[in-house]
Amino acid sequence: MHHILHIATLGGSSLMTLLMSVCLTGCTHKELIEDIGIIENPLIAVDYDWNQTETTLPDGMANLFYPIDHDPGSYWRSDFRPAGGTVRMPKGAYDAVTFNNDTENILFSDIDNISEFSFSTSPIVIGDIPAEQLPFPPQKLYGQPDRMWCDIKREIEIRSTVATDTVSFIPKRITRDYHIEMTDITNLQSALRYYAVLSDLTACYSPIRQRQTGPAVSMGGFMSPLDSSSLSSTVTSFGMASDSPHSRLAVYMWLADGERKVYLYDVTDQILQAPDSMNLVIRVKGPSLPEIKPGEGGGGGGLDVGIDDWDFIDIEL
Repeated sequence: MHHILHIATLGGSSLMTLLMSVCLTGCTHKELIEDIGIIENPLIAVDYDWNQTETTLPDGMANLFYPIDHDPGSYWRSDFRPAGGTVRMPKGAYDAVTFNNDTENILFSDIDNISEFSFSTSPIVIGDIPAEQLPFPPQKLYGQPDRMWCDIKREIEIRSTVATDTVSFIPKRITRDYHIEMTDITNLQSALRYYAVLSDLTACYSPIRQRQTGPAVSMGGFMSPLDSSSLSSTVTSFGMASDSPHSRLAVYMWLADGERKVYLYDVTDQILQAPDSMNLVIRVKGPSLPEIKPGEGGGGGGLDVGIDDWDFIDIEL
């Protein structure tokens, strides 16, 4: 992992770019980097309080410090392990945001402006589930975000003193995991593939507002067998869309004879009444599939693209 300090541009001209990298290998623990930056600047200690989160921590954290007395477009960046580190920055007042820097599927928008800065994911296409066959129009299908932690600090005052100022963040997980279980499926062996879609989620998060933003979308993922009659999947998102009154689950099944089934459930109550809003469990009873013996059908698993050959079935919980 690399530790980086960076000052962005201000008003189209470069203030300064300072890049220092130190490679830290595997699980070996090395001393934290100190005195990064210009020696005349105050030394700032950055630490993280993980007491309110799970035992599983991210690989590292990025910290963006935005000078309050400058126009939008100027920020300092430092990257540290979850244990924290130290950095030198000019004295002054800052707003700051920290988030884990080990993501792969996150888009960062308007990073130069903390007021508009956001995390998001992108629309995706599942080739044999055409947009016309998504069950919750006009919602689009979006990719799932990586698990993320975040915190903000407002009006931090960095002084020009001999003593070291300390900035303490309390990162909290901002993504939720929806654990989906479909049980009591008859003739599960008749299905070749299974895909779960959860509706009315949000694909965008605003750090400064500390809440989900954007329109309602759907997110999904392929399911895996738990046993001979059960399937499971986990969908990760930033949470439910604020303006959506219902939450619905669709389970797509490609049968061995070429048929395609979509089983629909209203799971609003399960989500609203979940005891743990960050790790939710959604359980539904599965369907009775037709018994398809090996070699029957010859439909190739129903994996060809079509727009009118999905059979939608509503199931009462």
